[in-house]
Amino acid sequence: MRNALLNTVAAAGLLMAGSSAIAGVWVPANPPQGSQSMLLFGINDNNIVTGAYVDSSGVQRGFVGPFDGSKYKSFDDSGGVTEPRSLNDKKLITGYDTGTLVPWERLSDGTLTDVTKSGAPLNQIAQGININGVFSGNYLNSKGLSVGYLGKKSKYTDKFKLTISNSGYAGRAINTAGDIAGWYYDPSTGLQRGFAIVGGKAKGIDYPNAAYTVMEGLNDNGVASGQYQDSSGVIHGFIYDLGTKTFTSLEAPGASLTQAWGISNNNVVAVSADIGSFVYCIKKGTCPQSAGAFRNTQHISGKYTPARP
Repeated sequence: MRNALLNTVAAAGLLMAGSSAIAGVWVPANPPQGSQSMLLFGINDNNIVTGAYVDSSGVQRGFVGPFDGSKYKSFDDSGGVTEPRSLNDKKLITGYDTGTLVPWERLSDGTLTDVTKSGAPLNQIAQGININGVFSGNYLNSKGLSVGYLGKKSKYTDKFKLTISNSGYAGRAINTAGDIAGWYYDPSTGLQRGFAIVGGKAKGIDYPNAAYTVMEGLNDNGVASGQYQDSSGVIHGFIYDLGTKTFTSLEAPGASLTQAWGISNNNVVAVSADIGSFVYCIKKGTCPQSAGAFRNTQHISGKYTPARP
């Protein structure tokens, strides 16, 4: 099966961020060899990354390996349109098939199992997974409403409650303490808005003047990552410090569209944009190295399709 991802040109080196709030660092990611395009979704504390790429035959596959790209390993789910979304330090990976919409969990030995509830496969997305193997996600119930839930060992364990008024919600990240981040539908507008549940208390998170806001990552330092759309319809990434309640917009250098996904406890964010994939590091000293000698310079022209929040 086929799926169009973003165009990718990888290059070695560090690029300073343009934000005046935080002088962060951008490091371009190396795509899998022979790939037409890639999306970077997750990074753990050991700088192992996971994501999806389109191979030379036009098939979307998953990959995992060190950030420098030297030892990427490809894998596929049973549906054939594989999209890994997150991984922890034990290399447990969660994701879903973008065609069948069946979520799954992959063990470090390569075993991949569909996520089930009462013995039947769930639908939609499994995403953030913490060091204890607990992951967050969402499924559509019998009424077609999105419900946020937690799972472990490829099984649904329980839904989590969101005390903010909503017409559907989704879990997208969970840290070691069990704090959860994600998004919900505003019942008055139908638009997505971000949330975080910290210490059992829920709070809404909205990027200032944004059309919509979604949370995608949350680490043990209380730093979250996500995306927002501005009034012109352009998608931007951001990081949000829950302690200081401050946002920093993330704009990949030279990109016109940026999506921020998972964030490690080293405050390194996995980012995909219309010009390629990157990691963004709040501080230069925490950045992983990019292997300059290992790069795919093939550029495939085409329209960028943002990944689903």
